[in-house]
Amino acid sequence: MTLRFGSLLLAVGILCSVFARAQNDTGTSDNTAPVQPGPKPAFTYPDASPSLDFLNPALENSSITLGIGAGFTYDSNAYSYISSNQDFWLFHVTPSIKIQEFRPHLSWNIYYAPGYQAYTRISGPANSNDNLFSQRASGGFLWQLARRWQLSGSDNFTYSANPFDSFLTTPGTPTMNNPNPLIYSPLSQYTLNYGLLTLTNQLSKVDTLTFTGTANYRNTSTYNLVTSVPFYNLISYGGRVDYSHQFSPRLSLGTGYDFNSLDFGAGQQRSGIQTISITCSYLIRPNMTISGWVGPEYTSTKTVLAIPIPPLSQTFYSSLWSTSLGANFSWQGRRNSVRAGFSRQVSDGGGILATTQVNAVNGDYHRMIIPKMSIVVGARYFHDVSTTVSSRSYSNVYLNASLTYTLAKSLTATGTYGYVHQTQSNTILIGTANYNANIVGASINYTWNHPLGR
Repeated sequence: MTLRFGSLLLAVGILCSVFARAQNDTGTSDNTAPVQPGPKPAFTYPDASPSLDFLNPALENSSITLGIGAGFTYDSNAYSYISSNQDFWLFHVTPSIKIQEFRPHLSWNIYYAPGYQAYTRISGPANSNDNLFSQRASGGFLWQLARRWQLSGSDNFTYSANPFDSFLTTPGTPTMNNPNPLIYSPLSQYTLNYGLLTLTNQLSKVDTLTFTGTANYRNTSTYNLVTSVPFYNLISYGGRVDYSHQFSPRLSLGTGYDFNSLDFGAGQQRSGIQTISITCSYLIRPNMTISGWVGPEYTSTKTVLAIPIPPLSQTFYSSLWSTSLGANFSWQGRRNSVRAGFSRQVSDGGGILATTQVNAVNGDYHRMIIPKMSIVVGARYFHDVSTTVSSRSYSNVYLNASLTYTLAKSLTATGTYGYVHQTQSNTILIGTANYNANIVGASINYTWNHPLGR
């Protein structure tokens, strides 16, 4: 059998990317930067790149936002791990609510979106997951503790039994803090939770010290084929300390230490990853930036090989020295925007290969055709190699395009196309094979925003 999850990632990106766009009013152009009440982030990490959005959103203020979206997705090869050419149509309805409040020294927000999906198969074997629900919730805050101290935090929770909803975002731009923005989820019920807490001290006008803590939880209750290799189930936590100095309005240099602990399958494999990096950010022009990082990385891994019949187990230890590096480039014009990047770093591998060396290349182009219409085209390549067994690898190529049109002030329509190609090499029980799929989707979204206290 061959496990196929890449098509699910793009299908979910089709359903979810539009919801974010629907939060903004893109009906008219606004050439002035919005002024957001409340505290401002004291420091932006160098790997953060400008948004691809061209039209500035309306002035943010304390408000409640209600939304609802509906649409369909067609996948030409959804369940290829069972057999080939399994065509599926997915229909979805997703209401949402968001509340945000801004105060002079504190801002916070909460978000909740339950979803209902139903899908029909054109070909392929029957599947019990026909009509399914999902839960999605998030929250965050930004608190100005003192004149030079700032605390921010966020948490994102997802529960779903829908295989088309197996990941919340399209494959993103790799960064120092997130080198592998992909997760390959099994076709079963699962839970995700990710938390982030950051404490920032503005030492001076040009010096910043940042402490960051992360926690990540992934779990599925019905693993089926890969129960004996439960690398998707993960508990991880990590911490990072960064120092940055701004030498000029254009150039910033810094250094940092990062530790990340990975625990797959309640002890089936445990890894500790330590990285010392030098970071750099340079403003080439007001609308053009380049940033990057490089440094040594050390990974120590403990793997327990369990054989259920008879009950035997054997423990293996391994270590790896490698180089962590990456760079991101962004340019934004009045109607066009380009973003590109690459990275090489050890991470959790997305859930198939456990501890993995991830090499990634990505690029996006965004053009505003008219104030109410914009297009996005992009490409991403990921090559994952196990740090314990080099013969286990997973390669992914993604091509995507989307067209968004603002029908009214709070009503948007989006059409998307995606192509995925995957190559697997000796992924334990999964074997070696290639996989291709085409994904087409369309959706319409409506939002209603009302200020609080009015």
